[in-house]
Amino acid sequence: MTDFQRARSPEQKQQRMDEIMAATDGLFHAHSYHAVTLTTIAEALGWSRGNLYKYVTTKEDIFLELYQVKQMDFIGELHAALNGVAPCADEAFAGAWSDVLNRHQDYLRYHGILNTIIETNVTVERLAQFKKRSFANRERAYALLSTQCPNLSDGQVRQLFLTLMYHGCGLYSHTHVAPLLEQAMEMAGLTVVHDEFAPMFRDFLLMCLKHNRGK
Repeated sequence: MTDFQRARSPEQKQQRMDEIMAATDGLFHAHSYHAVTLTTIAEALGWSRGNLYKYVTTKEDIFLELYQVKQMDFIGELHAALNGVAPCADEAFAGAWSDVLNRHQDYLRYHGILNTIIETNVTVERLAQFKKRSFANRERAYALLSTQCPNLSDGQVRQLFLTLMYHGCGLYSHTHVAPLLEQAMEMAGLTVVHDEFAPMFRDFLLMCLKHNRGK
């Protein structure tokens, strides 16, 4: 176990939180969500569980922070790719959005379990704080969709964004077959199809854009 020194300054506390998030993210890449616990996170850090409790109360607290980072990274790159470019041809817009999302598939993995798992074991005060920040982060993505589809109302833009996100989550699950599922498919005599994420998402987004032109 490493020699643990409790952080004192805000900068030191943020550094500790960054270390916690990096360890948790690494474990989540290697294991299922349920296999990641405060104990395994503490072990990965070389800390005691008690020392980890000085910074977080539940693992969901960590996953909320990780989600926020993944979201900001994705929307930040999306904004950099399309701000000042949109409106443009739908094919170009769909291609740029799908390329960025393809590079941020980690975000989709976190988004896919956000409502059903991550948000289920935090206080309402913590969840309210998270929701406020998360919804504010979405505004730049809404602005891009609104610029590309100026005929849509604010509500329709938000609905389109969520449609894209949840379709992306489904495609992520489809194109990243877990080893256990692949083994079960083979045992059942079924063919495991390895489709590519980016072209399938691009086609879906292009279909959505064309559909919304008629609204």
